[in-house]
Amino acid sequence: MNYNKSIWAICILASTSPMTLVKAADNIDQLREESVVLIRSGEVEQGLKQLRTLLNQQLQNQKLIADYIVSTQAHQKLTLADLGYLQNIQVQDFPSYAWLSVVKGQRDLKQFVAAAKWADIYYQQSQQQQWLVWQGVLNAEAGQTTVAKQKLAQIQKDQLSPDYLAQMSYAYRVLNMPVEALQIAQDALSKQASNIDIQEQYVLALMANSDYVQAEQYINSHNLSASRPNLIHSVKLNEFSQRIQNAIQSQRMLTYRDQGMLAYNKLDQVIADMQRYETNLPEDQASRNKFYYDYSYALNARQASKQTLAALEKVNQPILEMPAYVRHAAADSYLKLRQPKKAEVYYRSLLLEKNYPNYDVYAGLYYSLVEQEKFKQADQLIVQMDHLLPTFIYSAAKGVNRTTHDDRLEYLSLKGLNYAYRNEHAKAEKYFEQLLEQAPNNVSYQNNLALIQRWREKPELSETNLSQLNGVEPIDQATRINHMQNSQALGNIQAWKAQNADLMQRALLDTGVQLSQKELNDRNRATIQHQTTISKSKSDSRDLLGQLKGSRERDHQTRLNSPWFSDNYRAYATHNYRWSDFDDGEVDDSRIGLGLEWASKRKHASIAISQATDGDRLGAELEWSHWLNDHWNYHVGYNSQANIPLQAVKDGFEGKSYAVGVDWQQNESRKAGATYQLTDIDDGNTRQEVAAYFMQQVFQAPHHITQATLRGYYGQNDDIEADYFNPESNYSLEVALAHDWMTWRNYDRHFSQHFEASVGTYKQTDFSSKAIYNFYYQHDWQLSRTWKLNYGIGWGVHPYDGDSEERTYGVIGFEGRF
Repeated sequence: MNYNKSIWAICILASTSPMTLVKAADNIDQLREESVVLIRSGEVEQGLKQLRTLLNQQLQNQKLIADYIVSTQAHQKLTLADLGYLQNIQVQDFPSYAWLSVVKGQRDLKQFVAAAKWADIYYQQSQQQQWLVWQGVLNAEAGQTTVAKQKLAQIQKDQLSPDYLAQMSYAYRVLNMPVEALQIAQDALSKQASNIDIQEQYVLALMANSDYVQAEQYINSHNLSASRPNLIHSVKLNEFSQRIQNAIQSQRMLTYRDQGMLAYNKLDQVIADMQRYETNLPEDQASRNKFYYDYSYALNARQASKQTLAALEKVNQPILEMPAYVRHAAADSYLKLRQPKKAEVYYRSLLLEKNYPNYDVYAGLYYSLVEQEKFKQADQLIVQMDHLLPTFIYSAAKGVNRTTHDDRLEYLSLKGLNYAYRNEHAKAEKYFEQLLEQAPNNVSYQNNLALIQRWREKPELSETNLSQLNGVEPIDQATRINHMQNSQALGNIQAWKAQNADLMQRALLDTGVQLSQKELNDRNRATIQHQTTISKSKSDSRDLLGQLKGSRERDHQTRLNSPWFSDNYRAYATHNYRWSDFDDGEVDDSRIGLGLEWASKRKHASIAISQATDGDRLGAELEWSHWLNDHWNYHVGYNSQANIPLQAVKDGFEGKSYAVGVDWQQNESRKAGATYQLTDIDDGNTRQEVAAYFMQQVFQAPHHITQATLRGYYGQNDDIEADYFNPESNYSLEVALAHDWMTWRNYDRHFSQHFEASVGTYKQTDFSSKAIYNFYYQHDWQLSRTWKLNYGIGWGVHPYDGDSEERTYGVIGFEGRF
């Protein structure tokens, strides 16, 4: 049969006469019914095609619209384009058997508001209570909670069938009204207790009320697992979700109450239960995904980052396609595992989520940028956060004033720390001081100020300010950590050890506590330090080089330290070697020594015995230094075998030196010091030297620090005949500019470049003043947390006895822990 030809023929007939019009209508009904039969017999596509062809020719035919909508909705073939047919519906003539399909079809296509309007039309037409239920459901699903509640409140429940009571219970669950949902589900169950769909809604209502025990018992007693095999798993998964939320809230509360690792007990319990349940998971992918989503979320809250990512690998889905809270857990985990580049991707994806980004998201993104050295972007983010984060919390209660939002308080702290991360420590300190003037009781601001003050090399002031929190209960974890780190900076080893041991029980997961523990353990390991300088000099006067250090020179200094013992002591061995090449031959001085060092509470003392490697020139060296406070330090020293010129050593002379000095610092950016040393050489010469300096940082940036130094020197010698350079008096004044460029950094490892240039004047008795110059370039490698290497090259010009020495030199050094 040529179907399309028949339709056209019917349309032509329909236009000729009333009688033919009736016959045409009968034929259309016959063709419509044949199409429906085709669909019911399984030839869905052919039947729908015929219906669609008929409908496009008879757009106002109500039965055609009804059958087409019913058929496409039943077989999930309805499209958004098909919804255009609904505009031709005439409610009075439209078959009532299709009403529900119209609503369900639009619901299937997520057109909740439009579907609710049709439900309202049908209610106005029929006054049947079921259409109020549908309006409540659809408005709830559309997020129009107020309208949904109004519609549900109008329902006369006694006129509803059990099925529609169950649907009404569902609507209340969507509206987060669990008590009403359970009540309606119980009403439905009382009317038809054997209906499995109603039983399922009852179990879901119990879950919404967090009554998981009753839900599980009901499933088992009514053998629901046979017909709804995934329902019991749904109960368990939702129970896990609720327990995780409760455990995280408990952890935060107990941490605030200073309960240490006990705060994680509930979280540990639910994680252990989920580990046991993992083997019972159904094959259903949706259930498995939900389990691993929540499992990873719990593991991240426990700061088990590796396990978090391992759990997500069991989900056959890219992380970017996972729910927001799971991506957040993944981002946090990657950041903790020192993979900030991956963390940044997932944090940025969270910014696209409506109403999801909060301080934690922005702070995570900030630190992922900082740890990639993207300081410019991080600084821009700080500016953006000021506009994006809420400032106040407003209460609906009458007479209650607004309060500062927690996100705003956290942001204000991060803004100050941002200055410090950019090496702008002075700005950071001033910032927190101003914050504390406005909020003197804010513990977080007080701790941040203490942190910055310690970074500015003022641990005593930091500890004094922290003492203002004495007696405040509960004790904030950051306060305990600050006290521990101050004890470390102040050299109070006993307090440091005790505080670290306590925090390893209270705050094992804190990275600052973990680092402190590593540094404590470092004290149980031997260390080594070495520095070598090799130089070559030239001058127009060969006699001058003979008086100085020859045409070539080498200087090696090595020190091997034992582990610390009895908290404050360690032994050490030294080897110092000096060598010079003079016109009349090479001269060297090689010494080995053994010493004992003591350090405690910013006091330091050492005593060492040394001798030449040939067994000659036994000597002793004593040193003492003491930081009186954050700003003043003095030091004294004595060496019975001083480093006198090699020419004097060659001639068999020895010398003793006495030194005293004082250092002052305002903070890390401004320092000064002066040292006086007297060297008594037994060739009859008494050499007196005074050196002083003043240093000021002049530029700070995230990767750059520049400092200027003014240095002065004055020396005086006895007028004796000597083979070495021995002016009656001499002095110099220099200005130096040094720049450090942090070129590359990856957590414990980094590479920096050091540039230094100095220029000055030198004056010697009986000779006019002349200029001095020095240029130096160095690489510094932090190879790991415990090993570092440096090497550099320099060139300088210095006048002596009216002639200039040009000296080219290289330096290499390293230090580390075994």
